[in-house]
Amino acid sequence: MDILTKFRQAPISVKELKLNIFAPVERKKTEMVEKEILFEDEIFKVELTGYKLNQTHRDILDIILFFGDAKIEDIILEDGLPIRAFSLYQIQKHLNYKSKKNSKWIRDKFSELKNVTLKITNKKLKNDIEFSIIRIIKHSEKLGTYVLVMEELYMAFFKKEISIGYKKLLPIILSLKHAQTKALIRYILTHTTGIQINIDKALKKIGIKGEKRNIEYYRKLVLDELKEVGKEFNIELIKTTDDNRKKSDINIKYTKHKEVKIYHPNKEISEKV
Repeated sequence: MDILTKFRQAPISVKELKLNIFAPVERKKTEMVEKEILFEDEIFKVELTGYKLNQTHRDILDIILFFGDAKIEDIILEDGLPIRAFSLYQIQKHLNYKSKKNSKWIRDKFSELKNVTLKITNKKLKNDIEFSIIRIIKHSEKLGTYVLVMEELYMAFFKKEISIGYKKLLPIILSLKHAQTKALIRYILTHTTGIQINIDKALKKIGIKGEKRNIEYYRKLVLDELKEVGKEFNIELIKTTDDNRKKSDINIKYTKHKEVKIYHPNKEISEKV
């Protein structure tokens, strides 16, 4: 499978969703940082320079990559990079915005997405890769539509990674009320053979931090929403104790969804996220 075909079907690297590159929040305003560590464990370290990304950025990118017109790649050559044609109305419609006239905030998100540099270091292999995600994202007077072109260095990174596609599930993800649930669902779907994980550990995995009261608030918020939509994603909530005298602990059990596409790189990978 060539890289453009793979990107059309599964245009997101698993690392993006597992290494907290898109924070579990939704904000119309975001801050710029000189350098910030987004994620670090015994193997990986992720550093960001530029605008901090969140689930709003991921939503917009997903809409463009999955629902944008990819046929434009056949008529425009941009160094063999993925290209999508799309409209601002299309983004607002998929986000279910009632008023589709105010689009300035979307253009602001474009600027933020374009002005981001990520550095992923593999401590075990003692190497790193640094890249921006997007080369071009703007309105084309010639084509009469908005156009997105992925960055060359991002594609060099993507080519070596496991990638995921969840196009048929995306409308449900976009309809979720809370960014924390969106981030958790995206993280869960990356698991090729399914997963069973404690809710508190899962929240930590997606970057939920803070005091105990803060964690408990997001725990309840996410669990309440998963009770409503979990079946749509093959997610089951399992109590680990029936002792009513104790606070009931809960595991999230995910069974691989038939509509989720996961592709491994052509060359064998040596590290698992």
